[in-house]
Amino acid sequence: MFKYDINENTYLKLLDLNDVDELFTLTDRSRETLREWLPFVDDVRTVEDTEKFVRNAMHQYANNNGIQAGIYYEGKLAGVIGYHQVNWQHRWTSIGYWLGNDFVGKGLVTNSMKAFIDYAFSYLKLNRIEVRVAVGNIRSRTIPKVLGFNEEGRLRDAEWLYDHHVDQVVYGLTAAEWKKLKSTNENTIVL
Repeated sequence: MFKYDINENTYLKLLDLNDVDELFTLTDRSRETLREWLPFVDDVRTVEDTEKFVRNAMHQYANNNGIQAGIYYEGKLAGVIGYHQVNWQHRWTSIGYWLGNDFVGKGLVTNSMKAFIDYAFSYLKLNRIEVRVAVGNIRSRTIPKVLGFNEEGRLRDAEWLYDHHVDQVVYGLTAAEWKKLKSTNENTIVL
């Protein structure tokens, strides 16, 4: 079972069936905000839809193909962060994340990203991480920039959001870059 303590108030835990009701409620309460940038929201209409996602996440983890973790803050499920999949041949992954409305602005995604980056490079021994974000999603684009990712390019019409395509910006970070960032910025990149 995957669990990663970030600080005294925050931890990450592999999603399991005990999280289904709370995850559905969190998604449902934040539906309008999440829908602006996340294409899955309209597919989550019932608790059973969330259960299917969690079962898939558990299967993904069991097959060593990534982690979908709940972000827990003060004992409450605040959001989700995950490796979409792991390309073991080339040793890279991509990370996605979201928070419920009540948990935005607390540094939870930034701290969760630090943990997931460190875990990918230190434990999984991956070499590269990508984050892809819609061009207009300024708040989400700030996170990889703050963490030292390089903006590598723009993918035109890369994501379908309900009734239109949006461009995505690709951010990349290598294990060597992360190691250098951690050694030169020990006061700003703390796990």
